[in-house]
Amino acid sequence: MDKSILFCAAMVVALPACSSSSNNGSNAINPGVGGSTNSSGGTSPTTVLAGSGGRSQAMTSSLASVGGVSPAIGGSASVGGSVGTGGAGMGGQTSTKSATGGMSTVSSVTGGTKATGGTTGSVSSGGTTQVGTATGGTKPTGGTTSTSGIGGSTGGSTSGSGGTNAAGGSAGSSSGGGSIGVGCTPPSAYPNLFVTVSGHTQADSDTKVATAWSSLFNPSGSGTIYFNGPGTDESYVEDLGNNDVRSEGMSYGMMVAVQLDKQTEFDRIWTWVKNHMAQGTGQIAWSCSTSGSKNSTGGAPDGEEYMATALIFAHNRWGDTGKYKYATEAQWVLNVIRTQYFHTNPHLPKFVANSNTTDPSYILPAFYQAWACFDTANAAFWNTAITDGRAFFHKGVDGSGVCPYQSSWDGSSPQAANSDSVRCVANLMMDYNFFKVDAWQSDTYAPKFAAHEANAGPPSSYCDALLGFGLPASSGKAFVDKLWSASVPSKNYWSGVLYMLSLLHVSGNFKLYY
Repeated sequence: MDKSILFCAAMVVALPACSSSSNNGSNAINPGVGGSTNSSGGTSPTTVLAGSGGRSQAMTSSLASVGGVSPAIGGSASVGGSVGTGGAGMGGQTSTKSATGGMSTVSSVTGGTKATGGTTGSVSSGGTTQVGTATGGTKPTGGTTSTSGIGGSTGGSTSGSGGTNAAGGSAGSSSGGGSIGVGCTPPSAYPNLFVTVSGHTQADSDTKVATAWSSLFNPSGSGTIYFNGPGTDESYVEDLGNNDVRSEGMSYGMMVAVQLDKQTEFDRIWTWVKNHMAQGTGQIAWSCSTSGSKNSTGGAPDGEEYMATALIFAHNRWGDTGKYKYATEAQWVLNVIRTQYFHTNPHLPKFVANSNTTDPSYILPAFYQAWACFDTANAAFWNTAITDGRAFFHKGVDGSGVCPYQSSWDGSSPQAANSDSVRCVANLMMDYNFFKVDAWQSDTYAPKFAAHEANAGPPSSYCDALLGFGLPASSGKAFVDKLWSASVPSKNYWSGVLYMLSLLHVSGNFKLYY
């Protein structure tokens, strides 16, 4: 989470910006999008939370543009009808951003034709119509799922109001070897792009992942970001550039641990959160000192989103018979997210509680699917979040596919991209890799953003490797190869966590346990 001063986290957005008291927003250790250096001021003209405690960057050309023309949405979903999902002119007006960052309203069309072949039946979830998603507990009733990526079609129909979901007809992507998740049935296989696209062996891929883990999460290692203490049974992920512990980093550490079956490390991180960041069953403080004292009492949705998801995965992978009842812990965090961090109409995460903007890098449709299947009492809420989250990106990114730092709920009034923005490509491409519901993600976004990022360096290039899931192998290989060739970041928090998470996705080790 990119914020100004630690004690401004709960203040109203319209107030003047705070300046960073620690390092004036400058941090050479954590370069921003496309490898650009950060700004020296640490202040934001628009929000008290815009300047980072050391990770607020002035963007270079790699992710600097916020104007230009956005693609046509392709038509809004109609109740009980077909849905247009891709291509300009497929049932929606072209949306353009004005020079001042405003966006014209996109006209919806009732029942457009689906660009990717076949029709998508609508699934009702307590009165909310969803396209391509299932309510909690609903599973497909028949057919088989193609294992050849988007080139094949998804057999069978989802339960609900019916209809088939054909994925054929779109250009073949490079994510061969995987399968498509449908509603509450996650994929049965996850492609390894290092093998299928870059031509490396599975053994070499496994070694690379193991090396990254031992380098970044070894408390006695020279390049680690993971440390023990202050208690004997707890550990933390440190933002070494700012000398603090952030909920964002802790949540990423939890996700890495559950994906690699490291329950001991997972429990040590969660113990630290419970001992020092938790505030009863309310918000989890987003920043603490390494000794455990709170720098702020306000929470940050990005950290708590990953925490909730990691706890759900832990519950399903390890059960609740150990130190923690992971399901109970996950439900607490989800309740905070739903009641304090989510805007409704549209259902999108707020930048912080009580703010009137979203940070697009917080929008995680793939996670919301897991939440709908776990938190069945609120499945309708989370299913709406899936649909609204996917739709936001169609109008929320600029003409080059770049996410703003913050924007209004409809994508208008964007703030210049910053270090948070590098996460958007991972959010979009993991969703496409797992579910392949939104053809815009591969047909429009992926090639557009790939052109923008052709020469990007770390840490952007780490997340850019996920473009390989949506691009043809001939186009995606350069991005996958760049991640393969990168060295493990040493004593670098932001680069380290993004590298590790990207490595898990691209190697097929990031899986949905729900």
